[in-house]
Amino acid sequence: MENLSIKHKAHIVLRRIVGIIGIICGILYIIISIGEPGALHIILGIFWILFGIAYFIPALSPGDSSVIVSNGFIKVRWLNWIRSVTIQDSEIEKIIISRLGISIHRKEKKPLNLPIDFFELDQKKAAYTYFIELSAKKNFSIERSDKGFV
Repeated sequence: MENLSIKHKAHIVLRRIVGIIGIICGILYIIISIGEPGALHIILGIFWILFGIAYFIPALSPGDSSVIVSNGFIKVRWLNWIRSVTIQDSEIEKIIISRLGISIHRKEKKPLNLPIDFFELDQKKAAYTYFIELSAKKNFSIERSDKGFV
């Protein structure tokens, strides 16, 4: 079976800009408040720096989501994830497709939620089609849900 690869368009550039602005604001806030140091000023400066880093670091990773199918396992790498998740075929109980995302339920582990609410319409269709075909090929149970993540 072919692998799923979805390139995301504008998300990455926006996250990089917001991250850089947050880091610069935090550094400037700390520099400006040096004359009258207070715990609140230091906490706010550190908060802005951490906010910028939280936005900037995930934007350094490639701007795509992918699912790689191999013999006996599936490797999932979604947008804004730091690292990929490998799922053994024997762990998968069912796959639930909903309006907001795709949820892979695993035995004795938390479900793996793949949000697709920020995808373009053609990207959503590609993800839905791929997981339906994957379920049919690997004999996974598949359900549709009108709710969000279950």
